Amino acid sequence: MLYSIFLYESNSGLLMFDKSFQRISHGKMELFSSFFSAIKSFIQEMLLEGSKNLKNIELGNYVIKITTIPELNVDLVLIIDQEDNKKANRLIPKIIKILLKHQEMFVEWNGNRNLFDILDHPITQLIATEKSLIDEKTLTDNQMDILKSIWKQKGKISPQKLEDLLKEKQFLEERLNVLENLIRKQNIIEKLIEITNQLKDDTEYLQYQNKLQQVYKDIDDTKFKIKYYLQRAKESLSESLKKIGQKPLIEGEYRDTYLNLYSFGSKIQKISSGNEYQKFKEMAKMLLEKDANRESEFAQVIKDILKLKEEDIKDYL
Repeated sequence: MLYSIFLYESNSGLLMFDKSFQRISHGKMELFSSFFSAIKSFIQEMLLEGSKNLKNIELGNYVIKITTIPELNVDLVLIIDQEDNKKANRLIPKIIKILLKHQEMFVEWNGNRNLFDILDHPITQLIATEKSLIDEKTLTDNQMDILKSIWKQKGKISPQKLEDLLKEKQFLEERLNVLENLIRKQNIIEKLIEITNQLKDDTEYLQYQNKLQQVYKDIDDTKFKIKYYLQRAKESLSESLKKIGQKPLIEGEYRDTYLNLYSFGSKIQKISSGNEYQKFKEMAKMLLEKDANRESEFAQVIKDILKLKEEDIKDYL
């Protein structure tokens, strides 16, 4: 099977384009993003530090095939099963033919990877004709075997680098233990996965992968609750407004709305990168206090709550 195609700028080792042919759901791809980053970083290191004659790198049952295209200043990299080596050799000239049609784009590249999105369609079409290279498998099926193979081929970490990584790891772990915001937790765990990869610590690497998976689940659960509490806040507010009829708004009973709106703000706080949640907690507080001296402000809060949209919670993050 062909798993991935990468294009690296030969001089700098910068990644220009990558295309995965693995059938991984979006959520799973996020979960294993650190694993794929480790593979990309390893390839980049091999291209920059290895010999220019480097053609193949073995990773357990897989092969990283490297083809330099001098006229484009590009290294074409394929990750395949070892058994598909000959098939890949027949495929590579066809990929190069596609790339050469866009030679000017490579020569004038300014670092913007989006320019190469134009390659996605022709390359995908080409691979679709090579049905024997398409399968349901994924590199994540043998994640640890691949990482251990990468670690084996990497040199030893210098004493100073090791000390720096361990210090950073300890600092991040201490931060992780006191954090409640799930997005910040996610960022720290992703960094800890990178560090344990560099430390070649398979046990802790897997532990943090599991923790990251739990954080993703918690984030999804929080998003569901945000929508639920907002819906209930608006429904309970509408019910309260019906009951008071022509009476002043300040005389209404808004306890249910307060509880749901406050919970809405609290859940936003768990996955927000800013302080937007404070506004909703203040609005909820006003519903509970019903200060007669702030009647016009109170009326505006009622209007603002009814205007809140449930469709896209990104607006509140």
